[in-house]
Amino acid sequence: MESYFEAKKLLFTFEYAEKGFINIDNEYGYRLSAEAEIPVITLSKFNRKANWYFDSAVATSSGYEVSIRGSGGILVEGKLPLFGEYNLENAIMAVALAIESGLDPIFVGSQMAAMKGAPGRLEQIDIGQPFAAFVDYAHTPDAVMRVLENVTAFTSGRVIALLGCGGDRDANKRPLMGRALLNGSNVAVFTSDNPRSEDPLSILNSMTEGLNFESPTKVIENRKTAIEYAVSLAEPGDSILLLGKGHEVGQELNGVTHKFDDRIELAKAIEGRS
Repeated sequence: MESYFEAKKLLFTFEYAEKGFINIDNEYGYRLSAEAEIPVITLSKFNRKANWYFDSAVATSSGYEVSIRGSGGILVEGKLPLFGEYNLENAIMAVALAIESGLDPIFVGSQMAAMKGAPGRLEQIDIGQPFAAFVDYAHTPDAVMRVLENVTAFTSGRVIALLGCGGDRDANKRPLMGRALLNGSNVAVFTSDNPRSEDPLSILNSMTEGLNFESPTKVIENRKTAIEYAVSLAEPGDSILLLGKGHEVGQELNGVTHKFDDRIELAKAIEGRS
């Protein structure tokens, strides 16, 4: 990690830039802000010693309502139609870059509503249903835990989450993934991801080893069926979260990649229920 830090630090020299923007919410960002050769603008979610920080960021069913405080006491307010704390970090970076480059703060605030996230990263599927529905690429225990925490923060009802683990990949993380899913949701649905050459049920057994659960939490091998089941449980105020595949448009099984897009299947399941 130290060599990685030193490599990134080279970017913050006069050879490459005249000014830097650094998030100081972690150890390395804070350290980089102190050691950088060039002048830097610091950013933080809530550290008021930074040049730019959030006065407030209120999670809602449609994203965040934010107030950002900047250099010289500038206040930028707006609605961010994205979810997840990492999108707060991305948003404050974009706002700071725009305003420090000379754009009008009021204009920048008004444009936050047009910000778009990365495909498959807490991507919302909204076709008018009375519950929230998302697809996310989280496929490590830590990522699963964090995205479930983010969704729980703005969900008034239950969090119904679905997850599988990929075959021919790190098998040691499977029970950790399963536990993160079970502990972080109100209803967990264990299903297939990309089984590849492995037996899907063997993967699922590894995920659920040592876990105790009862209905409506279930193990459903077929991902399409599992998605339909999750949708059938949803009530107003709930959030459905499909984890693991995100932006992917195929499912790998026995050497063949079949067309499969969580976003499409989730929308179909919602439409089929109404």
